[in-house]
Amino acid sequence: MKKIFLLFALIFAFQFCYSQENEINKDTISLKEVLIKKGSNRKEMKAIIKKIKYNLRENYNLGSINYLMNHFSIKDDSDTLVNSKTIKKLEIKVLSQFNIHSMLIDDPKKSFDIDTSPYARFEPNISNNDHLLSLSIFYNSLHVNDFDFFDMSRDYKYKISKEGDVTTVTFIATRFYSGYFSFNNINYNLIRIAFKNTKPYDYYSWGYQGISSESGFEFESQWKYNKVTVLLDFIETDKGRLLLKKMDAMEELTQFEFKRHLSNSKRVIDQDRNIKFYTTLSMRILD
Repeated sequence: MKKIFLLFALIFAFQFCYSQENEINKDTISLKEVLIKKGSNRKEMKAIIKKIKYNLRENYNLGSINYLMNHFSIKDDSDTLVNSKTIKKLEIKVLSQFNIHSMLIDDPKKSFDIDTSPYARFEPNISNNDHLLSLSIFYNSLHVNDFDFFDMSRDYKYKISKEGDVTTVTFIATRFYSGYFSFNNINYNLIRIAFKNTKPYDYYSWGYQGISSESGFEFESQWKYNKVTVLLDFIETDKGRLLLKKMDAMEELTQFEFKRHLSNSKRVIDQDRNIKFYTTLSMRILD
């Protein structure tokens, strides 16, 4: 791998934002930069990622886990959509060796039992992809095995460093994310994952009026992920099983626009554009 000089480092500070009388203060996870002097061996990275994914699938602590969850979302810096503090029981399970992306969330059909009604105007009524907007921060933060930097086909650059029993891998891709993850190099259990987007990126969503595209669109939307930051800390159980201890995440979505059509018609019955959403999510395991 070619030698590279890339600047970045990560220091995370997380605080929930709040809205009061149309005023909002926001302190988000900040990421600073350090020098990466040498690219790592790609063959070694493949072996590391393979072992980490195997551990996530085979050595993750399954069963019911209670988390204290703080969820906050505001629209256009003034309209609070969600401001909740609840205890959520997650029934953690691996569906199969080919469906392991949901191991850190409850049954996907229940979607954490989160109330998505505050987003009803901005999401499709009928779609296999319902609630992509309202639950984006959950999906993008907890689908650990699907993180871009665990996919060696992506254009990521890696640097491996070891200190004692801990290995840290820093990574960056110009079009995706920069960050690091650390793990116990004795058993390859994850310790921490931290990352942010390296540049804003676009997303598109739609919903059909029926079960197929032949019925036409009922809903179309698009937005830009302007800022995304995620911090995940893991622990080991007494039996050496891997378990999520805490998670802090933030998303800033900008240039959101949508269009809703009358059923079986091209007539537009609702639309809006240039909307901004700012969302934070915190999860803490309860003993």
